[in-house]
Amino acid sequence: MGKHRAPSTPSAAHPGLRKVTAFFAILILIATAVGGGAVYAINGLGKNITSVDTTDLNKAPRPSTVVQTDTSATNLLIMGSDSRAGTNGAYGKAGGARSDTTLLVHIYQGRKSAVIVSIPRDSFVQLAGCTKTGGGTTIPYMSKFNAAFSIGGPICTIKTIEKLTNIRINNFVVVDFAAFKTVVDALGGVKVCLTSPAYDPVIPGRGGSGLNLPAGYSTIDGEQALAFVRARESLGDGSDLSRIKRQQEFVASMISGMTDKGLITNPSMMYRVLNAITSSLTTNSEFASIQALQNFALSLANLKPANITFVTTPYSMVGHGNVGWTSEADKMWKALQKDQPWPPGSAGPSVSPTAPASASVSATPVASASASATPSLSPGTTTAAVFACTKGNGKTKSK
Repeated sequence: MGKHRAPSTPSAAHPGLRKVTAFFAILILIATAVGGGAVYAINGLGKNITSVDTTDLNKAPRPSTVVQTDTSATNLLIMGSDSRAGTNGAYGKAGGARSDTTLLVHIYQGRKSAVIVSIPRDSFVQLAGCTKTGGGTTIPYMSKFNAAFSIGGPICTIKTIEKLTNIRINNFVVVDFAAFKTVVDALGGVKVCLTSPAYDPVIPGRGGSGLNLPAGYSTIDGEQALAFVRARESLGDGSDLSRIKRQQEFVASMISGMTDKGLITNPSMMYRVLNAITSSLTTNSEFASIQALQNFALSLANLKPANITFVTTPYSMVGHGNVGWTSEADKMWKALQKDQPWPPGSAGPSVSPTAPASASVSATPVASASASATPSLSPGTTTAAVFACTKGNGKTKSK
């Protein structure tokens, strides 16, 4: 792992086999909130799900958590990886696997509102001591956050997050590239918006996302959706932080699209989506069944798009492309530990009826719903009701 190599005890080299995840698995879980006949139809999909042994998580004290019920506050971790193993090799060659996207989803008491926190992969933090995928262990050391997944997969990532935030992760999900594309296609595409054209061809030995979109609104298929959320240098200001913002906006558009298309009342579409997602789903054993996913999703029946807020971990740049968490991040983690609204004033626990969260209510800069020349590097918030336009690179494919 180059300059980020982990201090470790002797071990065999790990094989670098990881599933590559899409960042929107939470949406698919929400989409499973259906009744009777549909439940019978999807029960057979449980065999598609892969579970991970989480015994190692409990070998040391973990943050406390409330008793889990269908209305309790809960934390779901969604992990992404930039692995190119197996069939995903078509998207380029890269050694090992690191977290490409990590989202901590805090669902508030009552399960009528949630905040989804993006954790920048370039966060320079202390990684937890972990068991390596190929055997052996590591000791805690400073590195970029995304190295945790490379060392010990989702378990090492969870250990690191719990150590840094003192927030207990109750469940986690991981999904690969193939599922991402198939789900977008099953939904009939997702709408995106560009302020200028974007062309970013794949060039052997140099990279590229394969993106090719005109200015304005487009409904993109799975292949282009994958390029849209993975593109880095060719969109926005070229940073991973602006890509996080774009991914949040894509999720917001996806939620709106699923609502508009009536996904939860369309058994055929829902089955296609669930078949795609479960075929590439890795999770903890308690979550690794259709019944468990269905029960969780049914508990989210009253979670509305306007009450889902997207934020990025508050940060400042600390040199060499690294991201340092600020004191505002400490305040955020403490608020979520106590199940308190974040940003202050947004929708929180449903002890009593709450008004839908507005995209304009924020203690930090809000992601604009209008075209923006350059996505801001300031930590921002948006809700699933927001639809924003991304700056393209002004390039088009030569005819």
